[in-house]
Amino acid sequence: MPDHSPDTLPTPSDPSGPCPRCGRVSNFEVEKNGMWIMAKIDELGPGFAAAEQAAILRCAGCKDAVVVITDGAGSGLHWYPAPGMGTLDRAVHKGVASAYDEGMRCLGIGANRAAAVMFRSALSLFVKDKGSEAAKGERHLKTALKHMKADGDLHKSLWEWADHLNQLGNEGAHPEDYDDVTSGEAEGLGKFVRHLIAHEYEMPARLLRDQGLLADESDAERASQDSAPRGGPAGRLMNPGDPENFR
Repeated sequence: MPDHSPDTLPTPSDPSGPCPRCGRVSNFEVEKNGMWIMAKIDELGPGFAAAEQAAILRCAGCKDAVVVITDGAGSGLHWYPAPGMGTLDRAVHKGVASAYDEGMRCLGIGANRAAAVMFRSALSLFVKDKGSEAAKGERHLKTALKHMKADGDLHKSLWEWADHLNQLGNEGAHPEDYDDVTSGEAEGLGKFVRHLIAHEYEMPARLLRDQGLLADESDAERASQDSAPRGGPAGRLMNPGDPENFR
């Protein structure tokens, strides 16, 4: 029986934890359970035993349902939607968010090489969005990351992890030249890109919102119809990634 923990994703035997849809730690109602999707010969007796089962759990917070695949012991194997997918702040660059979401979908079905490639794509799009002109002009991502490190555009705590992600992304794209990408490596890459998104996009956006310097979408729509729109000098909504906003 799996250990109970609010930090782990929900399963029928432990129906609590972070919701793959809304991201909040929540309790779940088990709506359906025990649907066999794979069986094997039972070594302890005649007949077959469930090797993998599907369950439907509904989040008490967002009221949406998630599908969980568990092994014969009840431990979670896969979740749909993939954890973290579609829960990003609207301030995140659309290309970066799309690549991250696709990487999480790949991760959710065990496509580790594909996940590594998409997480590397998210990193490349981040460089194109946030890097200096020198970084953007580089053909190779490794050199572009070095520019961002030298320019101070990539926090030092993220540099080594970013370089590692670039390498594993290459391995995923060229499996004939490298070893396989393990599930642990792919999951680690997903965590890194999530940290990168939080550090470079979401945290600055939240700080600006708390200061009243970044309008929500609904506020922006109202501002466009107002003769004196809010949000910054000359009615311009501020870019959450611009360090000048915090000087």
